[in-house]
Order: sequence, then C-alpha cells, then structure tokens
Amino acid sequence: MKLRGEMMDTNKQIYIQTKGKVMVDRKKPVYLKELVEVYSEKDIEEEVDNLKYEDKILNKDKANIISVLSIIKLIRNRFPEATVTVLGDPEILLSFKTAEEGKDKYKILRLTIVTLLLFVGSITAIINFHSDVDMKQAHKTIYRIITGETNESPLLLQIPYSLGIGAGMSVFFNHVFKKRINTEPSPLEVEMYLYQQNMDDFIKNNDHYPDMKKKDVR
Repeated sequence: MKLRGEMMDTNKQIYIQTKGKVMVDRKKPVYLKELVEVYSEKDIEEEVDNLKYEDKILNKDKANIISVLSIIKLIRNRFPEATVTVLGDPEILLSFKTAEEGKDKYKILRLTIVTLLLFVGSITAIINFHSDVDMKQAHKTIYRIITGETNESPLLLQIPYSLGIGAGMSVFFNHVFKKRINTEPSPLEVEMYLYQQNMDDFIKNNDHYPDMKKKDVR
C-alpha cells in the first residue's frame, strides 16, 4: 500500500491553457507564464511559470508560431513523471515589442490625413445618397402634408434631420468622442476584432507566410 501511495504521488497533474496571442518585450527573456496559464500544485505551478523558453529559436523581428508541443517538452524535461493536459489553441502567436513602439513622430500627421479623407468621403456619400433619393423634395412634401403650406426650405424638418444623422452615427458606433455610450462593442470594434482574428488564423494556418515556421524545442 505504501508503494502504491508513493507511485500516486509521483504522478503529477499539470494543466496548461494557451493564451493564443502574446506580445512581449524583446529585451526580456520569454517565460512560460507569458505563453500559458498553469494550474497544478503551488510549487510546481510556480516552477513551470518560471521556465524559460528557448530564445535562440525565436525571430524577434517577426511574429513566431509556437507549437504547444514545444511547451509540453519543456515541462516534461523538468518534470518527467508529470501528466500534462492542454486546453485551448494548439498554437501560440508570439510577437515582440520595443520601447520605441508608440513613439511615432508622424502619428498626428497621419491621423489628420485619415480624418480629412474620412470626412470628405462621408460628406460625398451622404450628398450622393440625398441626391439619389431627392431628400429635399421629400422634406418639402412632408412639410406640406403636416402644415398644409408649401415651403422651399423647410428648415423645421431639415435641421432636426441633419442633427439626427450625427446622433444616429454616434449611437451606431457607440461613441461620443472618447466617451462610450454603453458597454457593448461597436460594429467597428467587432469588425476590427474579426479582421485581426482572421489575420492571426491565416498566419497560424500558413506558417510559410511570411517566412514562418512553427517553433520547436529539441
């Protein structure tokens, strides 16, 4: 019975959950705690968290695709008797950031150009739409039906309508300047999330592009 108990004690259970996408500082070593969430006995959990991933096989100038098998090998090298259970994505997309990131001296210029382009494009789209449906005539007709009078410039309808366009866009995109109207994501945020998710999936599923290979630890 004692021997059986000792054998059970040696069979360690380690559960890891991959983080999917990670960005770390290129000047610092990569530890497993940055790649996966670990659940096990406290002493084992801390030791696994602080295992260092092999820096030599990582390209710090591009995104790296890390197979979860390489992480299992690292853990099994340290705990040969352990049973490792994996949850989550079988691959991790790892990229490196630098201290210089975010210090873009042309950021304001690019923001100004993009804002002007979007502003002009939005105005053009709205003008073309109103021209196609003859919105001015529609307002004149509605004004005549309501008041019984003819008015070539029914400002009583046109001003609230114009303000309503801006208010409607704010509600649709869930933002008034920097203030969020509610906690739900806006359609733009959802589209950006789906785009980024599709990009990450493409990179993971096409490890030859751009010049990528799954990283493994021997």
